Parts: sequence; structure tokens; C-alpha cells
Amino acid sequence: MTMPYSSFAWLKTDVPGSGVLNGGIEYFKHGAGCEVRLETGAIDFDFGEHGEIDGFDLWRLTKFTRGRLPCFGFGSAAQIEQSFNAAVACGDLERSGACLYYLTGTPRTLAIDIDSTQPGDKLPSQNHDKVLTLYAHYFEAADLMRENFEKLDAKLKNRGKLSRNDEVQNRIYFFTWLGFLWATCEGFKKKINMRRLLTEERPERFKELLPESDALVKLINAHWDPLREVRNNVFHLRDNPEKIRKFFSREADRLFWALELHDSLKRFFANYRIECTVHYAMNSRKGEINIGRTRRTFKA
Repeated sequence: MTMPYSSFAWLKTDVPGSGVLNGGIEYFKHGAGCEVRLETGAIDFDFGEHGEIDGFDLWRLTKFTRGRLPCFGFGSAAQIEQSFNAAVACGDLERSGACLYYLTGTPRTLAIDIDSTQPGDKLPSQNHDKVLTLYAHYFEAADLMRENFEKLDAKLKNRGKLSRNDEVQNRIYFFTWLGFLWATCEGFKKKINMRRLLTEERPERFKELLPESDALVKLINAHWDPLREVRNNVFHLRDNPEKIRKFFSREADRLFWALELHDSLKRFFANYRIECTVHYAMNSRKGEINIGRTRRTFKA
């Protein structure tokens, strides 16, 4: 199943109220949480406001230690309560939301950050997949900016002019598109190194994407530095407008190249996501299949 990003998302999920997990482990969904009955004992928890899984309260601690207090260094439930209240009073525990407590000063553990793949499965879960992160956070931003730019460009061609507000927005959309396009290229070529990833860090069938990946790197290299200069002048205070003008020189025809590059990246990401969907379906990971869901899903 897809991990919830909040307690509300867990409430709205279509996970059955009870069932059996792999290994014959029973679970029982309740409110904002779940009880999981392991061989070593039952674990009962609530998801935090932002999907945290490491919150607890006195009632759950007492329930968890019931029948085996000496294993945890306590002689009675009253001692647990005293220790809990003392930890709250001295600031070792902090309350968050309605009733959950967390260790003070430690990073919260989120459900969406848990890699739930089985041993030997070389395709990471969606929130750990660097390719899908590149797609969701950078390419889809580029795609949205291009889409908005082209709508205003079509409006300009139809009417012959734009309002002052539309002109400003058109410029913002256009240059932001190029900035995010380069950020996508940087991730594809340098941060991820797509050839190595497809060869060494993904299931065998993902190697079918290698010819497409190699062609993309060749296309990226054609005008790598000029696009990088545009990106720097978009996301940093502009120091030299000549670098922007250079990118649009007629001789280089880089705008056509940027459009071709964008379309090629779009096809690659679509094919990569298809491979992921096939893998999810074949490896009992149906909760990660996104067919029919909202197009743009940005994760923090």
C-alpha cells in the first residue's frame, strides 16, 4: 500500500478495517492508527498529524509492557506513569497534536520515508526512487511552466498582443521553464547518472531504457553550458544579460533544441513510469500503481 502522508490521509484510505499481512501477521485499522499483531507482541500506534510513525502516549506504553514489565525495568504500571510524567516535565518528551508524544530534539520518522520493498527488489519505493523524485519535483515544474507559457503564446498569436500582466507572466513562465529544464538535465546527467542507475540499480528489464537514456544525454550535451547560464540567470541575481541573449542567437537555434529536449525527457519519464507500473504489478506492490490518480503529485 501507499504510505499515508498524514493522519487524515490514513482515515480516508481504502485499506480494509482488518486483514492479514505477508507472513500471516494480522492487523486491525482503527481511527488514525492501526494495531499489528506480531509474534513478539501487538504494536498499536496512531499516525501523527504529518504521517509520523514514532509518536506514542502513556496508554500505549502501558499496554505494550503489560505482562512483561521486568523486561523493561519496571515493577508496575504506576512506575511507567511516573517515569513518563517526569520525562514530560523535564522536557525529554514533547507533545504534538492531540495526544502523541515524541522524543525531544530527534527527527520525526514519517511513514512516506519508509522503504517497504522486499529484500532483493532492486526497484525502490516511490518516495525513495530518485528518478521519480526528479520527475515530480523538477520536470513536472518545467512542464507546467512550458504549458502556461504556450497558452499565453497562443493568446498572443490569436490577439496580436498581450496585456501588461500577461506579458510579465509570459516572461516568468518562459524563463522558469528553461531554469527547471536545466535542473532536470543536471539531475538526469550528473546527480543520478542515468546510465549507471539503469545498469546497476534497477531490475534487468529497465535496461530497455538505455538507448533512450544515452540519446538524451547526447542531446543534453549539445547546449549544456548555454542552458546552464540561463538557469543561473533565472535562479540567481542576473549579472550579465548578454548570457541570456547568447542563448537565443538565431545561428544556434537553441529554442528548438530546448523544445526537443523537453519532449524527449517527457517520453523517457513516461516510459520509466510504465516500467515501474509493470514491476509493481508483478511484485505484489499494487498500492504503488498510480493509474487513474491525479497527474501531479509533489512530495516534500
